[in-house]
Amino acid sequence: MASNVKEKLISSAIVVFAEHGYRHGKVADIVKGAKANIAAVNYHFGSKDNLFVHALREAYAIADAAYPAKGELADTAGAEEKIKAISRAVLRRSFDQGSAGDFNRIMSKTLHVPGSPIELILFEVRSMELDYLEATLAEFLETDSAPMIQLAKLNFFGLATIINKSPLGIQGLFAGDPGDADIAALIELQINVIVTSLRALTTHLVT
Repeated sequence: MASNVKEKLISSAIVVFAEHGYRHGKVADIVKGAKANIAAVNYHFGSKDNLFVHALREAYAIADAAYPAKGELADTAGAEEKIKAISRAVLRRSFDQGSAGDFNRIMSKTLHVPGSPIELILFEVRSMELDYLEATLAEFLETDSAPMIQLAKLNFFGLATIINKSPLGIQGLFAGDPGDADIAALIELQINVIVTSLRALTTHLVT
């Protein structure tokens, strides 16, 4: 029974944080959604931060199971193929309106918001995907320059998560009601933009 309550709290936390982010996500709403009480949160997690970490990990596990960052790449895949696979995974999560999109929604509504545990988030995300992305960017750019890799990472996330920043929402990116083919085409277009942007760094910047 105890583990069931813990799982319900994590599931409810994912929903609340995906809708409101960390700062505005209320423990009272999480408890209500889990049909539990505040004491259960304190018993299982000890703090809102710890509950958030568990929710973030579970949301990522669901997202990566549906849209794995490494895709179905062969061990011999080149850096550009890896960049495209990571980009495709992040973009597809942004378009997913179900549970596989919750991780992106949590991140978009939490990062850069005052009062959010940014260092805690970055620590968690590093082991999830960030280390792999940085290694892939270094391979793609053929550099070990930390500033250049950091700039490439900013470029990547700016372009790969731009869907979440649309003021009109995902529907606003299309003239009508988009079908799967429309979404897939837009994703592939954005992947090309990402690769072109990263390739430009190797042309215009000196490491």
